[in-house]
Amino acid sequence: MAPWIAYGTLMLAACILHQFAALALVVHAFVVPDYARRAWAYTALLVATGVAPLAALGMAQSRQVAWIESVTGSEYQRFAILTSFAIVLSYFASSGNAGKVSPEAPFSLRAIALPLFVLPTALLMLISLYKPFYVERYVLYGLVGLALLLGAALDRMPELGPNLRVTGVIVVALAIALLIPESLKLRAPESRSDNVTDLAVVLSREYSPGDGILYLSVKRRAWSLAYPSVNRGMFDLAQELTPEASHDLYGTELPSPQIRARMRSSARILVVAEPKGIHVESGGTERMKERVLAEYFTRALTIQVDGAQVMIYEPRTTATSAELAVSQE
Repeated sequence: MAPWIAYGTLMLAACILHQFAALALVVHAFVVPDYARRAWAYTALLVATGVAPLAALGMAQSRQVAWIESVTGSEYQRFAILTSFAIVLSYFASSGNAGKVSPEAPFSLRAIALPLFVLPTALLMLISLYKPFYVERYVLYGLVGLALLLGAALDRMPELGPNLRVTGVIVVALAIALLIPESLKLRAPESRSDNVTDLAVVLSREYSPGDGILYLSVKRRAWSLAYPSVNRGMFDLAQELTPEASHDLYGTELPSPQIRARMRSSARILVVAEPKGIHVESGGTERMKERVLAEYFTRALTIQVDGAQVMIYEPRTTATSAELAVSQE
C-alpha cells in the first residue's frame, strides 16, 4: 500500500505542477505488471480525480494558449527520425541488464524507456490535430526515455560482436549528433519565436506623440504584455479593452469603422506584425486594416526583429483614386 500512496502522491503533485505530466500515466499503463494493474488503475483514477478540477479550470482559460500554432511538418519529421533511432536503440538494449526483469525490477528499462520517449509527444501531437497544444517543452520529460535508451545501449556495447558493436556506436553517435545541435539551438537567443525585448526597444525609439500603434493581428497584442511601461503611453488604434481588462492575452478591438476612422486621422502609424512569410489567422478586421494602409498610407520604413517586424506608415502626400472616390461620395 505504501508504495502506491507514494506513487499517487508524486503523480498528483506532478500533474498539479504541469497538467501534461498526466500523459505519463498513459506510459505507465503500458508497463505496469499484470499483478499490479488493478492497484495502479485505482491509483491512476484517484490522481485523475484530484487533477480534474484544475484541468477543467485550465480548459476554461484555454485562450491563454491560443498563440500555439499547429504542429509543423518539420516537427513531425524530427520526431519521426528520433523515434526511429529510439526503436533501434531499444533493440541494442533488449538484452543484458537493460532487458532483464527481476523481482526487484518487475519490468525492464527498455519497456519503460521507449514508451516514455514516444507516447507523451505522440499523444500531444494527436490532441493538437483537434486543438493546437503541442510545444516541445510541454513534454520535455519524455527525453528521459531517450537518455535511458542511449545509456543502456552504451552499457551493452562490450557484449556485442564486432559488427553489431560498430553499428551500435554509429547509431548512438548519430542520435547524439541529432540532439546536441538542437539542444544548443534551444539555448540560443535566436531560438525565441519572438524577441519582445527588441520589439519594445524599437517601439520606444520610433514612437512619437501623435503616432498610432496598430497590431495587424489581434494576437500580436500579447507582445505588449512583456513591457507594459513601454506600451502604456502609446495610442493603440484598434484597442477597445486592454488584455488586463478583458482577462486574456489580446484585449478586445473596436468595430471596424472606428478603427478605420482612427487610422485615417493618424499622422503616422507603427504597424506591428509577424515577419514576412509567416501568417496567422486573418479575419475581416485584419483585412480592413491592410486595405486602409494600402489605400491611404505609404510604407516609409520596415524594421525587422526576431519573430516580428515594425512597419512605419505615413499618409500619402498625393490623392489617390481611392481617396478621390471617397471624397466624391
